[in-house]
Order: sequence, then structure tokens, then C-alpha cells
Amino acid sequence: MENHGNGTGNTNTTPAVIEKMNLTELAFITVLYCLLVVTIITGNGLILTSFAMNRKLRTVTNTFIVSLSLSDILVGLVSIPCWIYIFLSQYTERPYTNVGYQFYITSDIFIGSASILQLTSISIERCHAIVRPLRHRTLPMKVFYAMIAIPWLYAAIMASLQPVQFKRWTEVYTLLMTTTCFFVPFVIILVAYITIYVYARSRPISTLSRHRVPKKAYNNEIRLSVTVAMITLLFIIAWMPLFVVSVLATYHPQKLPSQLGTDRLLKFVKFCHYSNSAINPFVYAYRNREMINTFRYLGYKLLCKERSFDVPFLATGTSFVRSYNRSTWHQGSSRNGKLPEKKHKEQSFVMISTV
Repeated sequence: MENHGNGTGNTNTTPAVIEKMNLTELAFITVLYCLLVVTIITGNGLILTSFAMNRKLRTVTNTFIVSLSLSDILVGLVSIPCWIYIFLSQYTERPYTNVGYQFYITSDIFIGSASILQLTSISIERCHAIVRPLRHRTLPMKVFYAMIAIPWLYAAIMASLQPVQFKRWTEVYTLLMTTTCFFVPFVIILVAYITIYVYARSRPISTLSRHRVPKKAYNNEIRLSVTVAMITLLFIIAWMPLFVVSVLATYHPQKLPSQLGTDRLLKFVKFCHYSNSAINPFVYAYRNREMINTFRYLGYKLLCKERSFDVPFLATGTSFVRSYNRSTWHQGSSRNGKLPEKKHKEQSFVMISTV
């Protein structure tokens, strides 16, 4: 089989190995990847469905989270199935077309880069919401739309360069990918959350007084920032091995283990970075009570169970799906949509503070 070389793509395929892993090991790895696909699609599917159905979840920050979930769910729908096909084809020595391989590697770079850069945008938005809350609340929505669109655009540019550079300027492409899609985002994310931490500890009282931000809302901002910081830490743990192996494979391939060892290492680092797409929605939902209530509602609906419990978007005698009110976006940093005052009187539900 042909040895496909490519910057970060060096970690997306393996050389034809003389010594193969045994069938039991391969079956175990395949089952793990299949379980990962189910987890990714389920978790991120719940996030997207909850956002679509529960109007109270339609906040600015949640919109960034939804964009992240969209890139994560593409991992389960596209990247992992293609990757499973690639390594199974290598094991059985069944040829796969170069077009099919290029589709996988290009889409994998696009989806992975989008996920990383979305986390960067989230950290910037959180930092601005904490440090400049008044300014954040007055920003037009086109600013936030741009912050969501730019990561997708840049990811598309980087992915489109993959077929162009293939086997031509691999070293330059690997350096560009590693720098702009990992180290620079890592530095931005780290600085953003250090700034949030220092600011929250040094001037919370004066800030609340000066900007007249309700203490509860400010605490919610801090709590949500902690949540996203946890997601970011997991992102670093998940993605670091992939980029380290990518750099080694491009610049110092002799430092990699034997062919079979490299094959196992490759499957491990790919599983690590793919698993980040499965973890994100659960980490986020764990700290968001309203999201959890939405998950419960969807679960009971899917299981066809009748159960009465109070959630902020479910009211007696009304439809669960509410029409979208664009004014929701202009209610401040967290921008939680509030029902008109008259509807508060008509409907009985328990208000649950969002994170």
C-alpha cells in the first residue's frame, strides 16, 4: 500500500506495517471507536436539540457552544467512520482510493480546526463578558456572528490547502497547522482564562458597583466561564498528543517507535482527540441545570413516559416549542430570553437560573 504523507496527515494514516496487531486487539479498538461515535452523536445531538426547543437556552454564549457542538457532531458523523474505514482497509490490505483518503484527511482537518478555533472564540467572548460586561451587553449581534463564522472560515482555508500541499511542502504545512490551530489558540485561551481569574478575584465588588451588574448574573458569568475553562483544559489534554506526534512524524520520524508501535500510538492519539468531542457536551450540561432539565424532558419523550415535572420552558396547556423572539439576543451578557410579563401570570413553572 502507498504511504500517504502529510503534515498533520502523518497522524491520519499509517504506513503499511509488516507486523500487524492481532484480530482481537483490532476488534477491541474498533468497538471503542464505534462506542465513541454513539456517544458523540448522542451528546451533541442533545445539545443541538435542546437549543432548538428551549428558548431560554438561546443565549449568546450558548450559541457559541452550539457552534462547537456542530463541529463535534461532524466528528461522529464523518471523521470517525472514515477513520475506521481507513485503518480496517489497511489491516485487510484492501485498497482505498486516493480520492477517498483525501476526502477523509481534508474533512478531518476542517472539522478539527473548527472545533479548536470555536473554543478560542468562546474564551474570548467569556473574557470580554467578565472584564467589560457593560460593553459586552451593548455589542451588536453581528460581532458575535463574526466570531462564530471566522473559525469556520479559517478551518475551511486550512483544509483546502491540504490537497494542494500534499507531498509538496509538508513541513511548512505542518508548522502552519500546529502554530495557528493549536499553539496560538492555546495561548489565547490560557491568557483569557487567567485574565478572568485575576479580574474576578481582584475587583468583583467594585466592578459590580460601577456597572450595576446584579451579583447573581455576575456569579453566573463566572460559573459559566469555569465550565468553559474545564472544556478547554480537556481540549488541551486531548489534542496535545496528536500535534506532538504530528511534529515528530514530520521532522523527526526516526524518534517514533516501530511500525506496529507507531500504528498503536496513532490509534491512541486519534482516539484522544476524537474523545474530546464526546466529553464537551456532558461537561457543559453537567453545570447547566436548565440544560439538564431539557435533556430529561427529551429523554422522557423518547421513552414515551408520562411524567409531570417543572421546567422553565414547559407549561401547562402550552406547546413546548415556542416561537423564536429575536429580542432575546439583546438582554445582556448572558442574554437569557424572558417571557412577556403577562405570560408569567398565565403559566406555572419553576424558574431555574441558567449557568
